[in-house]
Amino acid sequence: MKIEENASGVLSQNGIPLYHQLKEIFSEKIASGEWEVGETIPNELLLTRYYGVSRGPVRQALDLLVRQGLLTRKQGKGTQVLPPKIESDLGGFYSFTTLIQNRGMHPSVQLLAFDTVPAEGSVAHAFGLPSGSPCLKFRRLRLADQEPLILETVFVPESVCSDLTEIDVIARPLYEILTTRYGVVLQREKQFFEPTIADEYEAQILDIPKGAPVLLLQNITYAVGDRPVVFSKAIMRGDRVRYYVELTTQISKSLGVAP
Repeated sequence: MKIEENASGVLSQNGIPLYHQLKEIFSEKIASGEWEVGETIPNELLLTRYYGVSRGPVRQALDLLVRQGLLTRKQGKGTQVLPPKIESDLGGFYSFTTLIQNRGMHPSVQLLAFDTVPAEGSVAHAFGLPSGSPCLKFRRLRLADQEPLILETVFVPESVCSDLTEIDVIARPLYEILTTRYGVVLQREKQFFEPTIADEYEAQILDIPKGAPVLLLQNITYAVGDRPVVFSKAIMRGDRVRYYVELTTQISKSLGVAP
């Protein structure tokens, strides 16, 4: 991409840091498609000349966009625009497999651990079980087109599916197994979301820097009769996954959200 004119006048002296103004300008270029997916954007030197600023604010703006998952730096290729984040709404039952397939990508899973453990603490509380009750626990890495996206730890009471195997949780979605093999009729989910940062283990598994922003999703799934049957914790890459909520006018008013 060539830059031929000077745009230093675009940046205003309004007390907003230059790097922040540049970040917003660059973000809009990505959102509008002016900087296309896979394209190598102008290098730092060209951007400094174009906007009439020093290299520091430009580099800081680009660093932030890399951390947010909008750009990536590739050795020998410069800074490139990444594909849009994988989006999912918060309505209905969450299915990673369906989510990824609907976006034309190939979902896969790596099983990291599979065992029977006593329910303790938050797990026992989520299921309403006495401490020490047997639960199946498995940890798996969810990938899309071989890119690691989600580190997931799942608990299921042994009484729900005592003969569940490692092969099962690799080959098929858990909800599909529960409904078709065990006759579990799923009724509702309770989900808790909060931003956090990746620790050393999570960063290594997800192939992201330690301390990178991630999303923690805790989920309790209930069967008919309001019986909790699945409790899971998922660490999702903040640079590749995001969620949205779609509100009707009626719901917006009930929540006090201005139209």
